Amino acid sequence: MKKEKLKTIALVIAIIIIWSLIIYIFILKYLKMDDDYKKFGLDIEYHDVKYCTIFEDDIFEKYKVYKISNSSIKELEKQLENSKLWSRKKYYEYVMNEFYDIKENDNTIPIDREDIYYYENGYAIFDVKNAKLYYLESNPYKHHKDYSEILGVKTKNYEAREIYSVRGGPQNDGTDYYTYQFTEEQGKEIINTLEKSPKWNKSRLEDDKLDDFEYNKEILSIENGYYHYEKVCRTSDENKKHNFTDEEATGWEIGVYDVDKNILYYYWTSY
Repeated sequence: MKKEKLKTIALVIAIIIIWSLIIYIFILKYLKMDDDYKKFGLDIEYHDVKYCTIFEDDIFEKYKVYKISNSSIKELEKQLENSKLWSRKKYYEYVMNEFYDIKENDNTIPIDREDIYYYENGYAIFDVKNAKLYYLESNPYKHHKDYSEILGVKTKNYEAREIYSVRGGPQNDGTDYYTYQFTEEQGKEIINTLEKSPKWNKSRLEDDKLDDFEYNKEILSIENGYYHYEKVCRTSDENKKHNFTDEEATGWEIGVYDVDKNILYYYWTSY
């Protein structure tokens, strides 16, 4: 009788342990607040986050929106103002279009842009007015080619950059659209390089070519710049890449360097 009672007690304890583990796993998986908000150099604690909306979270892309408690905003705004990682310098429009508040049936609600700080080391936006932190991580923005050889410009040494890259298919066709911001000192070196380059000159390109920079219309009003335009042939034949007819061309590349602002704009497309 005593043994049976001990077995019953042991069984009850085992059941309690198993259910406790199940509940613990459930809490970890479904109720634990996502903590990517810790990545951006701000003192945000879990109790500062009212909720998190996860739109995408897989190996290819992350897009999350954190609603921050209103009581934390004044302190966070001071941090944003004093941080070297955040500024009022707006992302270009092709990146801004990736941020939204609600997406249902492919319909999105644009974010409020009235009072925003932008993260320097990736794509995150802090909306002070509405107390929201938006975070975007996408592989096309992380992996891109370096065009130093083609442009004659050391694009690895930049102050800030914007990237839009859409490629696909067996031939890896698509579009690369990059913007690089250099320091004034780097700009002097770049100008000396472009001055000697046979691929670049000061003759302004026609508007129909510059119109490819649809997200950077400020290019049309550059007063002091260098320009590069060249047709390209997307092929695995290294010789043909440099020796092809206009009929064999699969696309083109455009470079524009703004001397006054030390900004390099680059566009490549192949179809």
